[in-house]
Amino acid sequence: MSDPARPEAPASAPPAASFLGYLTAFGPGIVVALSWVGTGDLIDNSVAGGNYGYALLWVLPLSLVFRYVFVNALGKYPLYNVQRDPSIVRGIARAHPAFGWLMLVSFVIYTHILMAFTLSGVGVALEGLFGGLPSFWWAVVGALSVFAVTLKGAYLLVERIFKVILVVMVLTFVVGMIMVGINWGELVKGFAFELPAQQGLFDSGLVASSLVLATLGSMANLFYPEFLREKGWTTPAHRKVQQYDLLFGTVVVLFLGVAIWAIGAEVLFGKQGVSDAGDIAGALGTAVGPVGPYIFYLGLLGAAWTTVAGSIFALGKMVVESLHVVRPHRAERYPGAPAKDPIYRWMIVWGLVAVLWSLPGAPGFIALVVVSHVLTSPFLLLIVIALIVVLNRADIMGVHRNSWKENVGLGLVALFVAAAAVQGITKAITTIAG
Repeated sequence: MSDPARPEAPASAPPAASFLGYLTAFGPGIVVALSWVGTGDLIDNSVAGGNYGYALLWVLPLSLVFRYVFVNALGKYPLYNVQRDPSIVRGIARAHPAFGWLMLVSFVIYTHILMAFTLSGVGVALEGLFGGLPSFWWAVVGALSVFAVTLKGAYLLVERIFKVILVVMVLTFVVGMIMVGINWGELVKGFAFELPAQQGLFDSGLVASSLVLATLGSMANLFYPEFLREKGWTTPAHRKVQQYDLLFGTVVVLFLGVAIWAIGAEVLFGKQGVSDAGDIAGALGTAVGPVGPYIFYLGLLGAAWTTVAGSIFALGKMVVESLHVVRPHRAERYPGAPAKDPIYRWMIVWGLVAVLWSLPGAPGFIALVVVSHVLTSPFLLLIVIALIVVLNRADIMGVHRNSWKENVGLGLVALFVAAAAVQGITKAITTIAG
């Protein structure tokens, strides 16, 4: 009998050692990049550009450097572990059996919470583009489209769609930047580690730290190893293309973040009371004409839809993998690809029914915000600690145990994630008290 923990399909061959070979092979980095860039990122970066101009732009590459270190370490496990685990979920569970249950419960709860936030963004974007229906019904349309794409668990379909969406988003924001007119000198100065005095050191410093912590404190960082598994990159021969792939995805995130920040800095700087998608679209329309809102809403739709599709795809399979860790007999019943287990399809449904939170008159997001902050950051801190332990064990990683440089990098990530955990719990307590 084959090992149920192993993927059904053989690992794919690494690309030829050429630039074009690597470029055409890229995929997991693109999928995870667009899963990272969501509704909140576009709105937060626009508003940050509006509030501070270009002065805090340096926060974006700084946060992405730490994110690359963290996610690259996660990507190392399925390629090098001597236990032949195909997923990071099984690797983390080796640190302690309790991690299997912790991941199972956390992933199930997080799936619904994340979908509640992001599906509403899909509805807002579609309403802004087409009108005719309330945003709730547009969110339902978006949910149905994600259901159709992800139900079978076919990774290559998801990857192809994401590549098309990436091209559309890049072209959209390039056109937006051209129409707005970017002050390139100020944009370059924005990478000079300035804390704008006009906003007060405390305020701008808090914004900077919050942006970094939000990047590292995201559970979406755990998606990348799952996309590697789905791609078939599961051997040491894939390490180089995996690193280039992740670097490309990181550059994609940086470009999209800088583009929307720059548009916000040019269009919103000095304006008061701008805080949501409608305000930003309206301001862009005033600046560049009727096409302005369509530029923003098209970018918002790409960001929101890919976050929903990529996240629910990865989380559904990670829930199945966690369940198979704590219930090995179930893994024997459904060997091979996680999508064979009916639980995967139920997770798709469980996530997408969160569209009900977008109904008019539905309870507010306060409870979800509290649960999200309490759950995600402390959980990720435990994950980072478990990852450091696992990557330094010779019985798991063999000769590919972490070097001291890799441990220093992960140690810094752990400090940032610990700070994110404190900040998240503090915000939750403040929300409850308020």
